[in-house]
Formats: sequence, structure tokens, C-alpha cells
Amino acid sequence: MVTGLELLVSILAVAASSVVIGTVGFGFALVAAPVLLLYLEPQQVVVVINSLIGLMMAMVLLRTWRHLEFRPSIGLVLGGVAATPIGVLALNSASPGLLRITIALVIIFLALFSLKNIQLPFTQSKMAGPGFGFLTVLATTTIAIGGPIAAIYAIAQEWKPDRVRATLALLFITSDITAFALYAATGLVGRDTLANIGVMIPGMIIGFGVAGVVVNHINDRVFRHAMIAVIVVAGTATLVRELSGV
Repeated sequence: MVTGLELLVSILAVAASSVVIGTVGFGFALVAAPVLLLYLEPQQVVVVINSLIGLMMAMVLLRTWRHLEFRPSIGLVLGGVAATPIGVLALNSASPGLLRITIALVIIFLALFSLKNIQLPFTQSKMAGPGFGFLTVLATTTIAIGGPIAAIYAIAQEWKPDRVRATLALLFITSDITAFALYAATGLVGRDTLANIGVMIPGMIIGFGVAGVVVNHINDRVFRHAMIAVIVVAGTATLVRELSGV
């Protein structure tokens, strides 16, 4: 379990991550992962981050549930649940390097299209929801950076900020609950992992409180550009980190 200065730095990173995800609905790992990887094994980082995301998004959904439209969300959720066992298996048995590079390139490419307001026809098809949900959770359960994929889908639907937060919260809650059960069943959740999740919860709560203030001071346009900025930064950081071997 992280202690001392390592714990303080980790809590601060989790707090900052919680502000990001509480504001735009994704992006937790963008801030938390590089810091936690300094102190924890990569597999434990994925489990800890996804567990904290599940807890954080439960609080977000409690705040935004009135804006949730269940029918349009069900495709994302079902696709995500279907991908969860595959992602857990990949985390347990495969090197995620190629997956990181592929996902990073895809989300950067799609984000740039979104920035230019170019409509992507496949985002409006009937299978777009399940497809984006599947890819989001596959990436999240293996390398913890799947949120930008779902965000690109949300941008294409032109959803209002609170609806984006509520929909992504539902997606991450359902997939993270399923993933945690599978992580535990495959031996990825030990006493040390549970302890690290527990000691970082205060940072998550602080970040949630700050995010609650931030969301009241941004309009739809700022929200959209903030989402795209987080997507591009997440993709670029992942790509640079993988190619440089850091």
C-alpha cells in the first residue's frame, strides 16, 4: 500500500483526475495513470483506476440522473458489458502496447474531425452505440483510457453536457462493476489493491466537490471544446508514452 509522500502525491493526482472526469465525464486516467505508475504495478494501476472511476461515476449519476435518457444509452451499456470479459482477459494475459498505439491514433483522428464539426456517418448508425460502448470498455478495462472513445460518440450526438455526464456515468458504472467482479475472479484484486483504492477515496471526494463548482460555470460551447481538448491530450500522451517506451 502506498504511504507517506507517495500517498500524498497519489491523492492529489486522484483529486485532479476527479475534477476532470466530474467536469467532462471522462479523462480520469489521463492525470492519475502517469502518477500511479510510479508507485504501483501496471495491472494494479488499471484495477485501482477503474474501481475509483466506478465510485466517482456513481456520485456523478446521483447528481445528473434526471438528464439520463435510458433508451439511447442502452446500446452503449450493452456493448460495454459485452466487452468487459475480453478486456479483463487481455489485461491478464496480453501485452497492451499495440492496443495503446491503435487506440491513441484512432481517438486523435476522430477528435480532430469533431473539432472541425465534420459529421462522421457511422456515429449515427443503429450499431454505433453498441460499437462505441464495446470499444470504450475494451480499452478501459485493459489500459484505462477508453473514455475518449465514448466522448467522441457523445459529441457526434450533440448531447447537452449533463446528458453526456449521465450517460457516460451509467456506462462506466455498469462496466466497472462487471470488471471488478472479473478482476477479483481472476486474481487481480488482492488486499494491497483494496487498500490502495481505499486510501485514495478522499482525493476522489475532494475532486468531485471541485467539479461540482466548475460545471456550474461552463456553457455548452466551452464544454464541447473541453471534451475535445481532453481527448486530444489523452491520445497524444498515450501515443508519446508508448512510442518513447516510458
